[in-house]
Order: sequence, then structure tokens, then C-alpha cells
Amino acid sequence: MTLKIIVFAGLGLGLVLGACQSGGSSEEKTPLNSQIVRLGDTVVAEIDGTSIFLSDIEHTALAKGAITPGQSLTPKDPVFQTILDELIDQRLLALEALRRSLDQNDETRRRLAVARERILANVVVETLLAEKVTEQSVKRMYAEQSALQSKTEQVRARHIVVKTQEQAQELKALVEQGGSFSALAKEFTIDPSTQDLGGDLGYFSQNAMEDVIAAQAFALETGGISEPFETKYGWHILTTTDRRPMPRPALKTIRSEIVSYMTYEEIQKLLKSLRSASAIELKLGQASAPDVEADKPDAP
Repeated sequence: MTLKIIVFAGLGLGLVLGACQSGGSSEEKTPLNSQIVRLGDTVVAEIDGTSIFLSDIEHTALAKGAITPGQSLTPKDPVFQTILDELIDQRLLALEALRRSLDQNDETRRRLAVARERILANVVVETLLAEKVTEQSVKRMYAEQSALQSKTEQVRARHIVVKTQEQAQELKALVEQGGSFSALAKEFTIDPSTQDLGGDLGYFSQNAMEDVIAAQAFALETGGISEPFETKYGWHILTTTDRRPMPRPALKTIRSEIVSYMTYEEIQKLLKSLRSASAIELKLGQASAPDVEADKPDAP
């Protein structure tokens, strides 16, 4: 489940030249980043009076997926030199464009304006997420979800599937007379996925199993046997063998899901607020809300 509202990576050459490393506009007299001061950053290369910084390499590596957020790069890393070479070539091309005054034509101005707008939008989102999707808020949501899960029950059940109601009734009678449900399942069930397991369906919550089977399993007392019931697979008899609260997953196993969900929610709240507070008049097409539900991550 990916977010399609804001794109953080793959901004393209026009975007990078427009703002990621230039900090300049077509009205500036000094080329690219010669006037930018980056306290604490390290200059790794100088090209015709402009600088490429360590953060430029790390940001590019992050956008390419070569490193993870928070990971740093050193000249010993194989990807370091590759990206540095790319940025040098990019800087040389950008400087050549300035020498040819290509930044002054209308198409370049339009593309720089689009890139600037996209970067500003991304910065707003990044700032919002830095404030809202913190380690503390992630842990708080994990605790809330865990509390909800502790109220959810799972059952463990076995079933036998046969072709006719009569055979299902006969097998139920054998179990009630002391026959082994597991052994009978291995011998008679036509469900190949559970045959070797003696009909064991494992633990499941009510919304994680086919409705008819889940209804039968949750309606039974532990150790009870259902009356024969039919599904598209055949005729079943089912026994519930155990009950337990929903297990609580470790935070590290679902942290990415929580972050994805919270990120989506925070962006949607911001966009909803901005849309309601802004004057939006469509000159072409019909006004309709975007279908954001299709991109919404599942709740963790």
C-alpha cells in the first residue's frame, strides 16, 4: 500500500537542478549554490566555484533507495563514488545551461516553477510527519491497537469435508461415539490443505475465515461438534478445540505498518483542512473528491 498523494523520490533532473542543490532561481546573479551556507555539512567536491556537499550525496542515495532514512554514507561505501560522479556530471550540465542562458527561456521557467512547487509541498509533508509521526506517537498507537486486539478472540478448529450430508452425519455420529476427529479427517476429508493435519484449521479470528465456517466455530463451546453444514467446498462437520485472546505482535514486526497508516492519516487530515479553507474553482472537468480509499493502508 503506497501513498500516491505526495511523491518524495524520483524528482527528476529538472527538479534537482531547480532546487535540490541549486538554491537559486533564474533571477539570481550568482550561479547555483555559491551563496548557500550549510553549517556542519562537508564539502566533497567543488566545480567552478560551486560545491557538492555530503548531504547532497546522502539525499540522492536515499531517493534512489540505496540507503535507508538515517543511514550515513562515507567515501568507503561503494555507492558513494557512483553518486558523486552523477552529481558532478549533473552540476556541469546545469552550469552549462546557465552559461547558455537556458534558464531564461519560458519552458525552463515553467519547469523550475513546477519543481519548486513540488519541493515546497514535500517540505510541508516532511515537516508535518516529523511533528506527528514520532517514535512516541507510534508507540502510543501500538498500545491502543494492542488494547483492542486483547479484546479480540481467536478459536482453533478442525473440520472434515465430504461430498454428501449423509456421510457428514455418519462421521459426526462416529466422533460422538468416541472416534478420533483427527483420524477420521485424515481418512475421509476431501480438503487437501488440511487432510495431513487431521482437519486442523489453526487459530483464526472471526473476520479471517469464511463466514459460514467462522460462524460455526465461534458458536460452539470448546470441544463441541457442529451439525453438518454446507459450503461451496462440500458438507462439513467442525469441532472447536481451543480459544485464546488475539496474540499481541511485537512492535518491531508491525512498526512499518503503523508508520504507513499514520502517514496516510496525517496527510489526509492536512489536505482535508486545506481544501475546506481554500477557494478552489475548477475551470475544466467536474468537481469530485479523489478516490483515496483505494490507496489507504490497512489499520495495523
